[in-house]
Amino acid sequence: MVGDTDLGIALIGCGGMATHYRNNYTHIPGTAYRLIVDVKADLAKNVAEELQVPRFSTDWRTALSDDIQIVDISTPNHLHTEQAVALLRAGKHVILQKPMAPTVAECYQIVEAARQSQCQAGVYMSDLEDPVVWDIRDIVQHGYIGRVTGARGRYAHRGGMNARPSESYWRGSADKTGGGSFIQLSIHHTNLLSWVLEDRIESVMGYARNLLCPHIEGDDTAACVVEFSRTGVIALFDSAWNAEGTTFEIYGSEGTVKMLGGQGSAVQVQLNRAYSGRVLQVADSNLVRLSASGSMPLHCRPENPLNQHIAFVNAVRAGKPFPMDAEVGLYDVAVVKAVYLSSELGRRVSVAEVMA
Repeated sequence: MVGDTDLGIALIGCGGMATHYRNNYTHIPGTAYRLIVDVKADLAKNVAEELQVPRFSTDWRTALSDDIQIVDISTPNHLHTEQAVALLRAGKHVILQKPMAPTVAECYQIVEAARQSQCQAGVYMSDLEDPVVWDIRDIVQHGYIGRVTGARGRYAHRGGMNARPSESYWRGSADKTGGGSFIQLSIHHTNLLSWVLEDRIESVMGYARNLLCPHIEGDDTAACVVEFSRTGVIALFDSAWNAEGTTFEIYGSEGTVKMLGGQGSAVQVQLNRAYSGRVLQVADSNLVRLSASGSMPLHCRPENPLNQHIAFVNAVRAGKPFPMDAEVGLYDVAVVKAVYLSSELGRRVSVAEVMA
């Protein structure tokens, strides 16, 4: 039974990535899924009917309605700022797809709107829905691989080689996305390693090129070396829209952790002692594998206790801060822009320089 005191939820943009998670909001206690918005009227209507949501619209401003308190924005990157700022100023809590916005300046607008409204603005980072990354964080923070001495994150697929011309494909526009493969792909890994280390990147040396994707205005290949501020860890990140091979690796003085792919992928670890976590069970210091078909829920399923969309709603309901807030979204974009600026200038760039 939906009550008048339930938190009203709206989804803006129900296609694309939202197809994987739009049903998450259907059965959250203390909430009411009240509005579906999409520029395609038939899609909005069909999704509203499918999920038994009472209203649909083609105009995102419909979410400014008084019976809406939480808004999920799953629109193209370049639309985030106008929508998020207006909704925050109207007293709505907002969660956005990554990256939070195409530019640092726009990210600051969202941060300031959240601060002034005292509403929450969060960024959806799907990696945190994989229970193994919580084990990896625990392993690193409690010294199971000794002192972290280095890390590498590569995020790659061949999707850019089949891209349509940027005039009809927003992901191909550097202005609309904020760049190319690095801002769309590697932002996952720079965010993830920062979260695992509980540290922030201080400076970068980056390279970005377009080698094989004529319909992508930004980079289809990028790489950088970064230095973290507190731990001093030096890490490598690279992205590609023209090749396969995603991996996430952390090296320590007494062990290693490797994710051999994206969410739900196989994992290899070598630890200095036995470990028992959410999904990783290591009886001794030997190398172990976690099968990709093991006990991990698919990252978008509502039954996953780590579901980040549900976690955002619960944070709002409890009056507690959401860990991936607008400040984190700003930092993530600033790291990406530092990599692009370093590639352009041919020198090391500090993240603080970009944020200034």
